[in-house]
Order: sequence, then C-alpha cells, then structure tokens
Amino acid sequence: MPIPPHVSHEIVHKALASDIRRRIILVLAKKPKYLSEIAEEIGKKPQTIDFHLNLLAEIGLVVSNWIEGKKYYSLKDKKIIEFITEKRAVPPGFHPKPPHEIVIDAWKDLSKRLSKIEKQLDEIKEKIK
Repeated sequence: MPIPPHVSHEIVHKALASDIRRRIILVLAKKPKYLSEIAEEIGKKPQTIDFHLNLLAEIGLVVSNWIEGKKYYSLKDKKIIEFITEKRAVPPGFHPKPPHEIVIDAWKDLSKRLSKIEKQLDEIKEKIK
C-alpha cells in the first residue's frame, strides 16, 4: 500500500493497532458510508467514530466526499484490507502502552538525563578546582 510521504509505517501500524479503526476500515471496504451509518454498524457513538475517521483521513487511509448534503467516507486504497484480513500481527512496539508503563519509561528516561547532568556538573567542578 503506498503511504503518503508525510506518513511513516510506524504511524500506519499505530493507527491499525486500534480495533475501532480496523473495524471502520472493514466497514468502509463494503461501500462508502456517512458517519451515522458507520457509528451504527460498529456500535459506537458518532463522536468516537468521527475522532477515528479524522485520524485515518489525516494519514491518508480514508477520504471523504460530500454527496447530497452528507459527508461520505471511503477507503483511499483498498489494499489496506489485505493487511487487515490477513490478520498480520501489529508489532508489539506499536500497541499503546498502559499508563503505568508510560510513567515507568518516563521515569527511566528522566533518571538517565539527570545522571548525565550530574556527571557534567562533576566534570565542571573538577575543572574549576
């Protein structure tokens, strides 16, 4: 599937790590639909679907067109269906992390940075002596 130049494979994998976005893509594989139709078929609120559609549109997987006063969404390239229907695993690094893991990673990163600053300060102290 050709990916727009401003989008990396990482972003596509992150987008497809969401069950809702995969379901939206599968719904749109059948035919173009408008927001309420998609929300009803997936069983989610229109606001939720709108959020995910905007993300999919931003990365170039979904396009929209106004037809008879309604905004219809469709897939830009149906090759994405192959990726989803083949049930290729999304690499673990692209799955969202639970909040506690995000905090732990941030703490580790902060600790490394503070250690580096501390080492630089020690070197400066030695030079001043």
